[in-house]
Amino acid sequence: MKLNDKQHTTTNNQENKKILIIGLGQIGYSNAEYMKSVGLQADGFDISEKAVARALSAGVIQKKAESFRGYDCYIICISTHLISDMFVPYLDGVYDIAKRLSVEGTPGALVGIDSTIPRGTAKKILEILGHRMHVAHVPHRYCAGDRDEHGVKQMRVLAGCSNCCKEKALNFYNEILGIPVHIVRPIEIAELCKTVENAYRFLEIAFAEEMKMVCDNLGINFDDLREAINTKWNIKIHRALEGIGGHCLPKDSRMVFEINRKYINSSLLEAAQKIDWQYRTHIGQPIPLYADLLEPVNVRGEQGENDGKEIGLPNASYTQAHLRR
Repeated sequence: MKLNDKQHTTTNNQENKKILIIGLGQIGYSNAEYMKSVGLQADGFDISEKAVARALSAGVIQKKAESFRGYDCYIICISTHLISDMFVPYLDGVYDIAKRLSVEGTPGALVGIDSTIPRGTAKKILEILGHRMHVAHVPHRYCAGDRDEHGVKQMRVLAGCSNCCKEKALNFYNEILGIPVHIVRPIEIAELCKTVENAYRFLEIAFAEEMKMVCDNLGINFDDLREAINTKWNIKIHRALEGIGGHCLPKDSRMVFEINRKYINSSLLEAAQKIDWQYRTHIGQPIPLYADLLEPVNVRGEQGENDGKEIGLPNASYTQAHLRR
């Protein structure tokens, strides 16, 4: 079910909610910036003093929170992967926040999780809180280069751990913030949504990289081919640039791949990761961040002969043991 900002606008901003944004990186900062733009005031918390200082200097938060007590809404925006390895989920920080909220958080308050989280995380947080607070997941969507159309205020997926959680989140995100939402249930759909949508985009870009390599070998201008193909109303092939980078696409696609491989024997995502590595080598760019998961294997030519060239392929021994390290 979709609810847009025409049905529920920011006219309820006068409710004067006390808001705490936990995590002031890209997600938290953009949230604070947007809340300020619609007339709301929020406090901020981050273990990085540099992140806090940046938000204070820009005036997007009122002050650094020294305690979690006394707030109506807690918006969790922290990183949920290892700093040293973005392909490894790291949820200790989220659970530590939940434990602190179980002691300091306001009973009946909203705990909105904007961070990307694996399936099952939200219900675990609800369990830690003893359902004394309302837990919802509203995966963050944001494009810094196009804030007007794809900033904080864009269609978002919303789910609550229970109906009361959903209603609490709907009031804050849709009615107070004016963000259009698509409501889903159960909450596991929302948890999968962010990683799967980024994995899908990874596949699309990898196909463009594959065709660019083929065109280069055939002496065909890929951009001319792409332009011609994209004249068809239902096709939009991406450009092939400098490899698939950014903060989310490589990480989220790898996370989805690790889920998929538990249930199916082969995955398009595995092939896409191989293509991205080959493409980077093809254009002389640094290898991707998941290079530590790769191992060299021989590639055979068109006639099946071994041309002696080695490329990196995902290591089949990469299992859940790696995720727990």
